[in-house]
Amino acid sequence: MVRQREFDKDEALTIIMDLFWQRGYANTSMKDIVQATGIQPGSLYAAFGDKEKLFHQVFKKYTQEFFRASMPRHSPPLECIQQWFDLLAKAMINDSKHKGCLIINTAIERESHSPSTIAIIEDRLDEIESFFRLNLAQAIEDGDLPKSFAIDVNAKALLGLVVGMLAVARIRRDAPTLNSIAAGARTLLQSNSSRS
Repeated sequence: MVRQREFDKDEALTIIMDLFWQRGYANTSMKDIVQATGIQPGSLYAAFGDKEKLFHQVFKKYTQEFFRASMPRHSPPLECIQQWFDLLAKAMINDSKHKGCLIINTAIERESHSPSTIAIIEDRLDEIESFFRLNLAQAIEDGDLPKSFAIDVNAKALLGLVVGMLAVARIRRDAPTLNSIAAGARTLLQSNSSRS
Protein backbone atom coordinates (compact mmCIF):
# COMPACT_ATOMS: atom_id res chain seq x y z
CA MET A 1 0.00 0.00 0.00
CA VAL A 2 1.37 3.41 -0.99
CA ARG A 3 1.79 5.76 1.93
CA GLN A 4 0.09 9.13 1.47
CA ARG A 5 2.14 12.32 1.67
CA GLU A 6 2.00 13.74 5.17
CA PHE A 7 2.30 17.39 4.23
CA ASP A 8 0.18 20.15 2.77
CA LYS A 9 1.29 20.58 -0.84
CA ASP A 10 0.15 24.22 -1.10
CA GLU A 11 1.83 25.14 2.17
CA ALA A 12 5.04 23.51 0.99
CA LEU A 13 4.86 25.41 -2.31
CA THR A 14 4.49 28.67 -0.38
CA ILE A 15 7.67 27.96 1.58
CA ILE A 16 9.54 26.90 -1.55
CA MET A 17 8.27 29.93 -3.47
CA ASP A 18 9.70 32.20 -0.79
CA LEU A 19 13.08 30.47 -1.11
CA PHE A 20 13.25 30.84 -4.90
CA TRP A 21 11.93 34.39 -4.65
CA GLN A 22 14.53 35.41 -2.07
CA ARG A 23 17.57 33.48 -3.30
CA GLY A 24 16.92 32.87 -6.98
CA TYR A 25 16.80 29.58 -8.83
CA ALA A 26 20.54 28.95 -9.11
CA ASN A 27 21.22 29.70 -5.44
CA THR A 28 18.44 27.47 -4.12
CA SER A 29 19.40 23.81 -3.85
CA MET A 30 17.17 20.82 -3.20
CA LYS A 31 19.01 20.55 0.13
CA ASP A 32 17.86 24.09 0.98
CA ILE A 33 14.30 23.12 0.08
CA VAL A 34 14.44 19.96 2.20
CA GLN A 35 15.77 21.98 5.14
CA ALA A 36 13.15 24.75 4.81
CA THR A 37 10.16 22.44 4.37
CA GLY A 38 11.21 19.50 6.51
CA ILE A 39 10.04 17.22 3.71
CA GLN A 40 12.27 14.31 2.76
CA PRO A 41 13.79 14.34 -0.74
CA GLY A 42 11.87 11.25 -1.88
CA SER A 43 8.56 12.83 -0.91
CA LEU A 44 9.51 16.12 -2.59
CA TYR A 45 10.38 14.40 -5.86
CA ALA A 46 7.25 12.24 -5.70
CA ALA A 47 5.03 15.27 -5.14
CA PHE A 48 6.65 17.85 -7.42
CA GLY A 49 9.25 16.23 -9.66
CA ASP A 50 12.76 17.61 -10.11
CA LYS A 51 13.92 21.12 -9.25
CA GLU A 52 12.84 22.62 -12.56
CA LYS A 53 9.35 21.10 -12.40
CA LEU A 54 9.08 22.31 -8.82
CA PHE A 55 10.07 25.81 -9.91
CA HIS A 56 7.42 25.76 -12.64
CA GLN A 57 4.76 24.94 -10.04
CA VAL A 58 6.05 27.68 -7.76
CA PHE A 59 6.04 30.10 -10.67
CA LYS A 60 2.44 29.20 -11.52
CA LYS A 61 1.43 29.86 -7.92
CA TYR A 62 3.26 33.20 -7.92
CA THR A 63 1.62 34.19 -11.21
CA GLN A 64 -1.87 33.50 -9.88
CA GLU A 65 -1.53 34.79 -6.32
CA PHE A 66 0.75 37.79 -6.75
CA PHE A 67 1.21 38.83 -10.36
CA ARG A 68 -2.29 38.58 -11.83
CA ALA A 69 -3.96 39.40 -8.52
CA SER A 70 -2.07 42.71 -8.38
CA MET A 71 -3.42 44.03 -11.70
CA PRO A 72 -6.34 46.46 -11.26
CA ARG A 73 -9.35 45.48 -13.35
CA HIS A 74 -12.34 47.58 -12.32
CA SER A 75 -11.30 51.20 -12.85
CA PRO A 76 -11.14 53.33 -16.00
CA PRO A 77 -8.26 52.04 -18.16
CA LEU A 78 -5.73 54.82 -17.58
CA GLU A 79 -6.42 54.63 -13.86
CA CYS A 80 -5.85 50.85 -13.95
CA ILE A 81 -2.41 51.44 -15.44
CA GLN A 82 -1.44 54.12 -12.94
CA GLN A 83 -2.88 52.19 -10.00
CA TRP A 84 -0.74 49.20 -10.95
CA PHE A 85 2.43 51.29 -11.08
CA ASP A 86 1.60 52.87 -7.73
CA LEU A 87 0.82 49.47 -6.21
CA LEU A 88 4.08 47.97 -7.51
CA ALA A 89 6.09 50.92 -6.19
CA LYS A 90 4.46 50.59 -2.77
CA ALA A 91 5.05 46.82 -2.70
CA MET A 92 8.72 47.27 -3.56
CA ILE A 93 9.18 50.06 -0.98
CA ASN A 94 7.68 47.78 1.70
CA ASP A 95 9.71 44.77 0.54
CA SER A 96 11.98 44.51 3.57
CA LYS A 97 13.68 41.35 2.26
CA HIS A 98 14.46 42.94 -1.14
CA LYS A 99 12.82 39.99 -2.90
CA GLY A 100 11.62 42.09 -5.82
CA CYS A 101 9.49 40.35 -8.45
CA LEU A 102 9.95 36.65 -9.15
CA ILE A 103 9.27 37.19 -12.85
CA ILE A 104 11.97 39.83 -13.26
CA ASN A 105 14.37 38.01 -10.93
CA THR A 106 14.04 34.91 -13.09
CA ALA A 107 14.52 36.89 -16.29
CA ILE A 108 17.71 38.42 -14.86
CA GLU A 109 19.21 34.99 -14.12
CA ARG A 110 18.30 33.77 -17.59
CA GLU A 111 21.51 31.75 -18.02
CA SER A 112 20.45 29.47 -15.14
CA HIS A 113 17.22 28.40 -16.83
CA SER A 114 16.16 25.98 -19.54
CA PRO A 115 14.42 27.15 -22.73
CA SER A 116 11.07 25.97 -21.32
CA THR A 117 11.45 28.21 -18.26
CA ILE A 118 12.55 31.15 -20.40
CA ALA A 119 9.45 30.62 -22.55
CA ILE A 120 7.28 30.92 -19.43
CA ILE A 121 9.01 34.19 -18.48
CA GLU A 122 8.51 35.56 -21.98
CA ASP A 123 4.82 34.67 -21.73
CA ARG A 124 4.52 36.68 -18.52
CA LEU A 125 6.27 39.69 -20.09
CA ASP A 126 3.85 39.39 -23.01
CA GLU A 127 1.01 39.33 -20.48
CA ILE A 128 2.24 42.57 -18.91
CA GLU A 129 2.47 44.20 -22.33
CA SER A 130 -1.02 42.91 -23.16
CA PHE A 131 -2.38 44.46 -19.93
CA PHE A 132 -1.08 47.83 -21.11
CA ARG A 133 -2.16 47.29 -24.71
CA LEU A 134 -5.75 46.41 -23.78
CA ASN A 135 -6.10 49.33 -21.37
CA LEU A 136 -4.62 51.81 -23.84
CA ALA A 137 -6.95 50.57 -26.59
CA GLN A 138 -9.93 50.96 -24.26
CA ALA A 139 -8.77 54.46 -23.28
CA ILE A 140 -8.74 55.42 -26.98
CA GLU A 141 -12.22 53.97 -27.41
CA ASP A 142 -13.41 55.89 -24.33
CA GLY A 143 -11.96 59.12 -25.71
CA ASP A 144 -9.32 59.44 -22.97
CA LEU A 145 -6.48 59.11 -25.48
CA PRO A 146 -6.34 60.43 -29.03
CA LYS A 147 -6.91 58.03 -31.91
CA SER A 148 -3.37 58.79 -33.07
CA PHE A 149 -1.92 57.37 -29.84
CA ALA A 150 0.68 54.68 -30.66
CA ILE A 151 -0.52 51.68 -28.66
CA ASP A 152 2.32 49.29 -29.57
CA VAL A 153 5.14 51.73 -28.87
CA ASN A 154 3.68 52.96 -25.59
CA ALA A 155 2.71 49.49 -24.35
CA LYS A 156 6.35 48.48 -24.80
CA ALA A 157 7.51 51.69 -23.11
CA LEU A 158 5.29 50.95 -20.11
CA LEU A 159 6.59 47.38 -20.03
CA GLY A 160 10.10 48.82 -19.92
CA LEU A 161 9.14 51.06 -17.01
CA VAL A 162 7.75 48.10 -15.05
CA VAL A 163 10.80 45.92 -15.71
CA GLY A 164 13.10 48.82 -14.84
CA MET A 165 11.27 49.58 -11.61
CA LEU A 166 11.30 45.98 -10.44
CA ALA A 167 14.96 45.50 -11.36
CA VAL A 168 16.01 48.73 -9.63
CA ALA A 169 14.02 47.71 -6.54
CA ARG A 170 16.36 44.78 -5.95
CA ILE A 171 19.18 47.27 -5.33
CA ARG A 172 17.57 50.58 -4.39
CA ARG A 173 14.39 50.32 -2.38
CA ASP A 174 14.08 54.03 -1.59
CA ALA A 175 10.66 55.59 -2.05
CA PRO A 176 11.77 58.64 -4.11
CA THR A 177 13.37 56.46 -6.80
CA LEU A 178 10.51 53.99 -7.13
CA ASN A 179 7.78 56.62 -6.90
CA SER A 180 9.59 58.64 -9.58
CA ILE A 181 9.55 55.64 -11.92
CA ALA A 182 5.84 55.20 -11.25
CA ALA A 183 5.35 58.90 -11.95
CA GLY A 184 6.99 58.35 -15.33
CA ALA A 185 3.98 56.29 -16.36
CA ARG A 186 1.67 59.10 -15.25
CA THR A 187 3.67 61.63 -17.26
CA LEU A 188 3.54 59.47 -20.37
CA LEU A 189 -0.20 58.98 -20.10
CA GLN A 190 -1.10 62.55 -19.11
CA SER A 191 1.00 64.10 -21.86
CA ASN A 192 -1.08 62.15 -24.39
CA SER A 193 -4.44 62.38 -22.69
CA SER A 194 -7.29 63.82 -24.78
CA ARG A 195 -8.77 65.39 -21.66
CA SER A 196 -5.66 66.82 -20.04
